[in-house]
Amino acid sequence: MLLDNQPRVRLMNGETPLEPAARLGNALGIPLCFKRDDVMSLGMGGNKVRSLEFWLGEALEQGCDTVLVGGLPQSNLCRLTAAACARTGLSCTVIHNADEPPAGSVLQGNALLNRLMGVQTLYCGPVDEYRRMDFIRQQAELLRAQGKKPYIIGDPVTGALGYVSAALELCAQADRGVIPVPLRHVFISASAGPTETGLLFGLCLAGGVTVHLVSVEYGEAVFWDIADKIFAGLEKRLGVRPACDMHQTARFYGQYLGGGYGRPTSGALEAVRTLARFEGIFAETVYNAKVLHGLMDLAQNRMLPPDEGVCFYHTGGSPALFGQAAQFAGGTE
Repeated sequence: MLLDNQPRVRLMNGETPLEPAARLGNALGIPLCFKRDDVMSLGMGGNKVRSLEFWLGEALEQGCDTVLVGGLPQSNLCRLTAAACARTGLSCTVIHNADEPPAGSVLQGNALLNRLMGVQTLYCGPVDEYRRMDFIRQQAELLRAQGKKPYIIGDPVTGALGYVSAALELCAQADRGVIPVPLRHVFISASAGPTETGLLFGLCLAGGVTVHLVSVEYGEAVFWDIADKIFAGLEKRLGVRPACDMHQTARFYGQYLGGGYGRPTSGALEAVRTLARFEGIFAETVYNAKVLHGLMDLAQNRMLPPDEGVCFYHTGGSPALFGQAAQFAGGTE
């Protein structure tokens, strides 16, 4: 099979659910289903588990004993890396580009879960992701000097392999008739690249599906520059070139980004409430809420055909919602 020769450690117990969202779909006038990567047994789930199967597979193949990962204090990647390391027996160090919280602070969301897992946590101050990576590399050098073998999480092509696999899984599930019409549209966030580019690569191999990319971080030109490099890396790594052009099978939406990464819009917050009240499913506000807002807005404006199946790809991250409670203060009840 396509991924059989790639180093991999299994962190998932089979497929994640693809399930109909009938009440919300009926309200929007579309055949709607959800791909539930928020439903996994490891670390409360999320898209990074799929990437970590290949990142940690690579780490173990290289004989590494310590994993370094960086992100903000509510990073889903940091939480899931800590959980994956706990399961595989690797040491884990989490680096946050933020100030260290005052002594006695009450931790919430992902930061609390990291503490429960007992990982080492370092803070490098409120710097950008590039200076954070410099700090991570410095920590790796210190570990090597101590005789350790560190592995830094983040290679985008390796991480994207998880969503090439996810795309093939999604198509196989859709073929089983979860919704009564063929799947033609998949909505997912557009951010750092591995998740969405891996999905695009796999769906280009399968054909017949339009991927709707709702930006949560970058403008269109920046995003495609990132995605093109990852896509080319996947072609080289897997020795396969999809017949279709991902630019022709994808649509990019920047109008739901609002004030930028991590800054929720009123539409995104309302989408979180709507999802919870129609389907009993929860979404955090950085990624999935903006995607859901985009899907709902397009459906309400009749931009999605009522006879073509639509999938909202829920990439997880729901524990972060508990660190976002203040965003809902004073909202509609």
